Amino acid sequence: MNNIWTIVKKELKRVFTDKRIIFSLFLLPPLSIYLIYGLMGMSAENETKKEEEYTAIVYVVNSPEKIVNEEKEAKAFLEFLNADLPMKSNINPVSSNDLEDLIERLKNQEIDLIIEFPENFVNQVEENTTDTLPKINMYYNINRTYSQSTYLKYTMTLSEYETKIAGTRVDLDLLDVFEAVGAPQGDVEKAKGSILGMILPLLLVIYLMAGAMGIGIESVAGEKERGTIATLLVTPIKRSQLAIGKIISIAIIAVLSSLTSFLGLLAVLPQFAKLNEGSESLETVSYAISDYGMILTIMLATVLFFVALIVIVSTYSKSIKEAGTLVMPLYLVVMGAAFFNMFNQNISKDYTNYLIPIYNVVVALKAAFQFDLTVTNWLITIGSTIGYTVVLIFLIQKMFRNEKIMFNK
Repeated sequence: MNNIWTIVKKELKRVFTDKRIIFSLFLLPPLSIYLIYGLMGMSAENETKKEEEYTAIVYVVNSPEKIVNEEKEAKAFLEFLNADLPMKSNINPVSSNDLEDLIERLKNQEIDLIIEFPENFVNQVEENTTDTLPKINMYYNINRTYSQSTYLKYTMTLSEYETKIAGTRVDLDLLDVFEAVGAPQGDVEKAKGSILGMILPLLLVIYLMAGAMGIGIESVAGEKERGTIATLLVTPIKRSQLAIGKIISIAIIAVLSSLTSFLGLLAVLPQFAKLNEGSESLETVSYAISDYGMILTIMLATVLFFVALIVIVSTYSKSIKEAGTLVMPLYLVVMGAAFFNMFNQNISKDYTNYLIPIYNVVVALKAAFQFDLTVTNWLITIGSTIGYTVVLIFLIQKMFRNEKIMFNK
């Protein structure tokens, strides 16, 4: 045990005496998370405010006057707009002679929307014929965000105007046969947790892998490259103890790195609410200590598994560069497993999903964030991940006893 601890202290000293490694492992990940998602949240919030404060420039060609059918009337279109504007708008009535010039100005992004009514729109509507419906053209610029949002809002406004005109032909109250009212049921906390369950497992798994890669790739391949592996192997320390010491030291560093990433994630959590405008506030989601315990133990088991995987690659490789190349397919597999389950809102009840390496961690974390991880599935995930890690550690010990692998023969 003393020999293992000696190796652990050696590795920890190497890391914690290097300011660049400390910055890249413990400060950069949480800072990058906070900056990236903080800026995304701020950007989304700013865009929403800009859109609310923006005054759209709208031109209405041949704006229809009052429409009368069977002594019932619908307001003129401009009067209807002024009564209930969908957004801040500068509305300008024009004749069809100006249309071509307006379209050019629309393409130059000087205006946001043109609504063109046919010249005989009122007559067509009052004649009440369905052979040829009057056509209303709406011109907008697909290269301008404000133009597209103006188009969408005015589309709804025209639909309301159509309903008002239809009310001059029939009694709309007679069309109301029943009223459908949504009555949401279920656990509100789970509904809020589903948003976190979609994003956080992806980020956590990727950052756990990245943290293990940051220090694990260099662990054995670096010793080979510097020529110090031979010195270590001829010491009285058993090779199995040397391997376990390397794994423990890397695991400690990877766990600390992943915890700092997790703290960065918690700090930026309120920004996620701004990215999900209209949903329940994520700030009110509260997890019990048992939920945090499940998440933390899954993270720790996952870190050990990732560390063992990367140490195998590092041990097999002749140089740090080769190890970096060989570990990339594993990183892609981890990302693939995380993305594959990202948009699936259903929590898997199939026990076999909690046995598949890497995928089981993503599924279990998702269930935990959605308050739906059972003790049985948690135990299966922890047990299977630790079991795979033990197998990998056994392989690492065998590789350390193989002269061909350790000395690149």
